[in-house]
This record gives sequence, structure tokens and C-alpha cells, in this order.
Amino acid sequence: NIAVGTRRLGLKSALLTAVGDDEVGDFILNFLNRETIDTRFIPRKPGHRTSAVIMSIQPPDKFPLTFYRDNCADRELTVADVDRAPVADAAILVVTGTGLSHEPSRRATMHAAQAARTASTLVIVDIDYRPNQWRDRRTFASNVQELLRRGDIAIGTEEELSAAFDGTLPRDDAAATILALGPKALILKCGGAGAIVYTRGEWGAVSPVSIAVPPFPVRVLNVLGAGDAFASGFIYGLRQGWSLARSARVGNATGAMIVTRHGCANFMPTWGDVEAFVAERGGRL
Repeated sequence: NIAVGTRRLGLKSALLTAVGDDEVGDFILNFLNRETIDTRFIPRKPGHRTSAVIMSIQPPDKFPLTFYRDNCADRELTVADVDRAPVADAAILVVTGTGLSHEPSRRATMHAAQAARTASTLVIVDIDYRPNQWRDRRTFASNVQELLRRGDIAIGTEEELSAAFDGTLPRDDAAATILALGPKALILKCGGAGAIVYTRGEWGAVSPVSIAVPPFPVRVLNVLGAGDAFASGFIYGLRQGWSLARSARVGNATGAMIVTRHGCANFMPTWGDVEAFVAERGGRL
């Protein structure tokens, strides 16, 4: 979703993951190629299935997800796969918490983040907590904290912030602790309430500085892909040299657009779409 979202906004994007030697893998690669995303670094993993997720819509506001990730190919991504990709040449690398759920992709994800950090590539950690992908929340917390130490910017929801510390810290304390681990900023996705940008306080202040970024109110039809659409808009803003808050405002717009549509990657907006959406609402970016 993020690869498609950033590409449609006008950025160059490449995807580093794995698919199975199956028809679902064929479908995904064909779709990505049509979107002109660089797929050279997506190996096939024979004997493993391509991941899939199905979302149900239970009006008015329930959207349960069913994941098909047993014996899935992307869990088989290896350090060698990462080393074959030009991670150090990227301007931004996005890594996710889901990549940590099993080996060998856990080690590959950590390795990619460290390689990018060493090369001065900006590392964005999407906390991305999926409870049914983990044995317990404590295991997730210990692994994602290790990944956050390799990140420059973290993105997550309030639930994901809580999970990152096994539910032991209130929101603002969790934000401060994430910043203490290493990231220079945390972007808290608040759904219909917009977003909050946390950055470190000056002179080593314990409490982080926070900026509330207003939303674009819309009628929600589907939440699948909303967080990825937000990340796409946020990344686009960063690549324009805009501030964290302005970039998050773009993310609010792209996220709001995707929840009004019954789809995710195939409905990611172009930059022209975003400008029209904002203008129709009398807003500004």
C-alpha cells in the first residue's frame, strides 16, 4: 500500500518483500509493475504462500480483518535478500513491526534498518501491531523497541504505542520513551481526530513537544489501508522538505480520502487528487 501510495503521489518507490510462487504472487507482482513500482527486489519463495488479508464491513463502524499468513512467503525474507537490494541508496526506508513477527524476516528487518541508518538513509518505523501475528504482546514489545532504536521517525496509533510497552505506559509517557530510544519524532495517528507530532524537547527536556495536526472530516466507509495512505502522504511531504506537522497534514488528507472508498492500494490518490480534495473543503496543506 505505501509503495503504491508514494508512487501515485509522484515519488519513486521500490518494494523489498517476498511472495510465493503462486497465482496470488503473480497477481501482486503484475499489479505493482502496472503501478511502475520497482519489483526487482521481491524474491519468490517456493513452497510458501503469498500473504493475503480479507476485510469485512459490519456497519456502522466495525471492520474486522482476517489474515492468511500461515507458511507465508514474506516471513522468509533473509539478510541475503536485503543485501541484494540497494537499501543504502534510498532516501527513505520504511520498516514495519509485522516484519519482526517471525524469523528469518525479523533478522532481515533489523538488518535493513541498521544498513539504512549506517548509510544515513532516513528510517521510518511503522509500529504496525497485529495481535494475531504474535505469541504475546511482551514479545512484540521487546522486538519493536529494538527496531525503534534503529529508527529516525516512528509512526503508530495509540493502541500500537501501548503495545510497544506491553500496556505499561500511558500515551504521553510511551511517546517520550519512544523518543528516548532514538527516533527524533513520533507521529501518532488519531483517526478521525487527525494526528499528533511528538518531538524531543530542547535541552534534554523529559517531556516531548507535541503538535496537534487537524483532520479532514469525512464519512468512513472502509478503514483498510488508511494508515498506509497516511504514511504515503506523510512521506511525500518529507520528500518535499516540508515540516513534520505539514507532512502529517498531507497524511491526514490522503488517509481521509482512502476511508471514503471501498479499496486500498487501487484507490490511492495522485497529488492532483489530494489538491482537489483539500480545495473542496476549503482547507490548506
